Amino acid sequence: MTTKQGRLCGCRCTETTAGGKFRPGHDSKIVPQLEADHGSLLDFWSWYEEAMSTTPPPKR
Repeated sequence: MTTKQGRLCGCRCTETTAGGKFRPGHDSKIVPQLEADHGSLLDFWSWYEEAMSTTPPPKR
């Protein structure tokens, strides 16, 4: 979602960026959140690969 000032931060903190995808430093919040949600990065990657095996990623 975009606003006049920018867009909502990609880490889902609800803060608005200056136009980029993340507030400064907020991109580093993603890896710990993936680990918390999936157990480890390897567990996340296994889940992702299985999910994407039947659903191709959207074309950009």
